[in-house]
Order: sequence, then C-alpha cells, then structure tokens
Amino acid sequence: MNMIFPDENSISNPGLLTLIIYIGPEHFSLSLYERRKKGSFYYGELTGENQSDVVSAFKKTFFNNNFLSLPFGKVLIMYCSHVFTYVPSSIYEEKFKEDFLNFHFPENHGMVVNHIVPNTGINVLYQIPEDIYNFMLRSFVKPEFIHYSEPLISYFSEKAKNSNNNRMMVILNNKRLDIFCFSRENFLLGNSFQCSGITEALYYILFIWKQLQFSQLNDFLFIAGNVFFKEELINRLAFYLSQINLMDLPYAYHFEEVNIDRIPFELAALSVCV
Repeated sequence: MNMIFPDENSISNPGLLTLIIYIGPEHFSLSLYERRKKGSFYYGELTGENQSDVVSAFKKTFFNNNFLSLPFGKVLIMYCSHVFTYVPSSIYEEKFKEDFLNFHFPENHGMVVNHIVPNTGINVLYQIPEDIYNFMLRSFVKPEFIHYSEPLISYFSEKAKNSNNNRMMVILNNKRLDIFCFSRENFLLGNSFQCSGITEALYYILFIWKQLQFSQLNDFLFIAGNVFFKEELINRLAFYLSQINLMDLPYAYHFEEVNIDRIPFELAALSVCV
C-alpha cells in the first residue's frame, strides 16, 4: 500500500496548493492541485480491509515522507461518515450539536463535527473518530474538516438554481447510494443508503420521489456513478419518470492531464467548488 508523491523539487511554492485528504470506510486518498494551473491535479490512494487498516497505513506514510510536511496553502480533510444530519442555520446552536445528532443516531459514538454548507443556510453535523480527528489536527496546520456531502450539495445547488423544476441528484457507488433533492437552489433533502444492487436503488429513488411529490413528467432526475447496473437502472426508471439525465464527473482545468476514472464524484466536486 505504498503511495508515490510528486517530486518535491518540482514544487516551488506549496502555499499555492490545496491538499485534500479523503477518508472513507475502506478507502483513503490524497489529492493535490493548484486551482488555476493546467494539469496540476495529483491523486493517490491507499486501500485496505477496513478504515482502521488504511488509516494506519496513512500514519506510517505520513511519518516516512517529508512531502506531507510542506506548508500547503490549504488542507482539507474530507470524511465519509454515514452518521450525519442537516440542521437549518437559523435554528442551529453549537452547544446543542451533539443533541441534534444523537436524536437520529442514539447508539453511535464519535466526535461530532459541524460544517456550514456555503450558500445553502444549512449545517451538516457528522461523527468522526476522535483519534482520526486529533491526528489530522496535530499533523497539519489549520486543517479544515468537511463532510463528503458538503461539496455535492454546493455543486448541485449551483446547477439547480436556474431551473423552475424540482431536481433529484443520485450518486451510485459500489456499496451506497447518495440522494440530494432541490427545488431551484433550495436544498430539500440529502441522505445516504446502503445499496449494492438495482432493486434497492429503484426502491430508494422512487420512494423519495413519491414522498416529495415530484412530478413524473416535469421534474428532473440526474444520475452519476460507475456501478455495473447503471444502464439497466436508467432503463427501468424510464417506465416511471420522463426526465432522466446522466451527469458527468465535474470537469476542471487542472484535471486535463489526469485519469479521473477512480476519483470519487464528491472529490471532483470539491476541487471545482473550492
């Protein structure tokens, strides 16, 4: 599980670079780019049997490489936690953040982190293991912690704001399904479900569509992701919904010289929004 970093000698001004560390259940990646520099995007990943495995591998990588001690301009820690909820900023109070999350997930344990989703009027609250949080806080200068759904909401909100129709955005992953719904730029719903096949995906999409009373003829469904059943899912959804569109991975200038097949949608969205 070795990770090859860019040549330190080729980095003359690390203060212009953004470093993103992405932590998922079985996935750990490191991205680096300069926002306005063509072909500057670097992507490397560590994989393992579970999160503890890949986090341990990253800690070893960190201590064995001076590269990660460079004074980067911005360090973002993106955590893929499925223990999360959204709270309108108008009613959010920091002192009650654990109460908000515990109301939905009373049996879960972890450190509660709050992040404001820009231009939406909502806060996302999520849990992150305390040892991971403290390690990142000790290892980097002023790292910013964000939930993986934050760049998705920001990206989709921008895409939806010029539409008079409701929109549902679906991201298909190997083991989960993310759904975000909007009325123009207004955020209506966001949730993540364990999902490994077409039957589950159909159920979640159509159930939420019905619950929100979206129009089968006029409202829009956008689907992204590279799961094997995507084409069949779209064909079966076409029996129920009229406006179904494929959504490409967000493109940015600095992606031009990198293979983006393995980059998670939320990571690409983050590099576009930040």
